This record gives sequence, C-alpha cells and structure tokens, in this order.
Amino acid sequence: MSEISYIPDQPAAQVHSLLRRSLAVMDNAHQCAVLWFGEVMKRDLYRDMGCSSINQYATRELGFSKSKAGDFIRLARQLDNLPAVREAVASGELGYTKAREIVSVATPETQDIWLKTAKGTRKELVNEVKKARHAAKVDPGQGVLLPSSPPVVAPRELPVRFVVDLSPEQEARRSALLERLHKLGGVPADRAEFMLESMAAFLEIREMEIADETNSMTKPHKGTHKRTPRGVLASRPPVQIHVHENAATGRMTIQTDTGERELSHAESERMRCDAAICKYGGRNTTTIPPRVRREVLARDQHRCQAPGCGRTRFLEVHHIVSRQHGGSNTAENLMTLCASCHRLWHERGLKVRESAPKYRWLNHRA
Repeated sequence: MSEISYIPDQPAAQVHSLLRRSLAVMDNAHQCAVLWFGEVMKRDLYRDMGCSSINQYATRELGFSKSKAGDFIRLARQLDNLPAVREAVASGELGYTKAREIVSVATPETQDIWLKTAKGTRKELVNEVKKARHAAKVDPGQGVLLPSSPPVVAPRELPVRFVVDLSPEQEARRSALLERLHKLGGVPADRAEFMLESMAAFLEIREMEIADETNSMTKPHKGTHKRTPRGVLASRPPVQIHVHENAATGRMTIQTDTGERELSHAESERMRCDAAICKYGGRNTTTIPPRVRREVLARDQHRCQAPGCGRTRFLEVHHIVSRQHGGSNTAENLMTLCASCHRLWHERGLKVRESAPKYRWLNHRA
C-alpha cells in the first residue's frame, strides 16, 4: 500500500477517504513491525546489535517507551504461540489492531474460530472478546507469559534447568502480576533474569524491613534515623559466588546444586574484571581497589551504563580497556554494568567509542 501524502483544504468526503487509507497504511506498517520485531526476539538478533536484552534493544535502538516495548514483546510472543494467527498477520489477512484483540483471548485450539470472528468489523470483534473474558471470569488486565526463546549457550557451558509447578490459582496470580509489571515497563524478557531480579528485589525489601525493626528497637533520637538509599542498597551484591580457577589450564568452574559446572571463556573473563581473589596461604586481594570501585559506582549513580539498560541490581565494574591490553584500574578506565550487559560485552567483544561524550557501544571483536 503506497504512502498517503497530506493535502490540506480538501472536501469532507476526500478527507475522510484519505484518513481511512492512512489508517490502513499505519495498521499494515504496525503488523509488519511486530513480525520483524518477533524475528529479532526469536533469533536473539538484538545481541548482534550490542544489546543484552530485547527490552534494551527496543528502548535504545528503536526509541520505544518501556510500555510500548512491553506491548511489542507480549504480542510477538503470543503470535509465536498462535501459528494460524501469525500466518494471517504475515499474509495481510489480519490487521494489527484486530490481532491485538485476538491474542488476548485465543489459544492454539480456538485460534481458527477467532480468525473467523475477525472477518467482521473491529467493533464486533471487540464485543466478542469482552464476552469471552466475562464468560471465563478473567480480569481484562490479566495476561499470559509465554516461554522466551532459549538463551545463547557458550561452548561447554551447559544450562541448569529449574522447574516450578504452579497450581491454577498461583498461575492466575503470576499472570496478573506480570501483566501489571509489563504496563509499568522494563520487565526483563529473559525469564532467568526476571526470576533473579525478583528474588533480589524481595531480599532488598526484607533487609530494609529488618533494618527498620532494629532501628525502632534501639529508639534513636529524633532526626538521627537514616535509611540506606534503595539504589545504593540494591547495588550491593546480594550473594557471593565462589568460582574456582585451575592455575594450570586457566579454566574456571563453579559449584551448583547440580554439581560442578565449567564456565565459558567469556564468563571467565567477566569474572576476572571484578572479583576478590583468595589464594591458599596468601592474602585476599581484589582485581579493583575497593575505594576505586566505590568511586565508580557512585559516579555512575549505581546504574548500568549500557545505553538503554539502567538496571540497579547485580552491578559489576568493567575494564573498558582490558588489563591484558594495558588497561589500568583508574576510574576513567572503569564503568558500571549489570551482569547481563557485562556478559554480553565479553561474549561479543564490545568496545566504547572514545570520542563519544557518553558510553556508546560498538560491535567490535578485540
């Protein structure tokens, strides 16, 4: 469908006709954009663009708001689970606005019935969707989390599977909570990162509650009670991970509940960036002096500095120029990254453009 140019001072019938055609063009563009977006998400192509998550790609590279990014992510996932609906969108048989209505209620078993319903007007479809929600007693704001695409697995680094069984009532609660979080924006698309951030947030709240209880028991004088800023508390490592390095081979392993696992080369390099080193019979040392590390975190306001990210949990300090290539431990050569962005940095060999006033990533293998 060709582009419609705006021409002022047209008769009412002409304006109405051009407006309807423009809306049709816009709807077609939206459905194509969702399909391309789904391609980026399904194949993890955002990583090739230097982004550690689809959310970061949507906000940094596409200029989406967090809520718009959440809408595209949900729709792309739902279309992937409804092949008949996706095919109708790809062929142009089903428009973007109708597709958004259908995916909110359709299942793989009912998608063909909903496609027949969509052949009528949009108003008729909206009414049928409302009836279906009411009949099922489903909150209109409740959504469904579908499995995300499997993560990229580095050589010799096998994933650890974690399975949780939910009752129907628990699943309904999980879905409703997730939908509300998506509307607020910024929910990690990777389910593993989402679980870890949720646990870290809960731990942070409990620590602050315990600190408040302790302070109330000591009855401090008025004006002397100070709370740790939430951002600063969240930037502290909630747990310590012990990694073992073989001095002869340089390989690193980590102990888990499922046994000892070997880390990939990229993960090993990431660990060497920001770690405390313990040697038997010797003094403990750190790869970055604690004073400098605190200075870098404070300078970066306890936020990940990867463009479009800004996370405040699981923060690590990264050497812009690695120490193997002559990089120093000065604050100018250090930047704050979250664990996901730091992992991507070492996997993709990303670098910072020195002429940029703020960190800007380039896909460049060292």
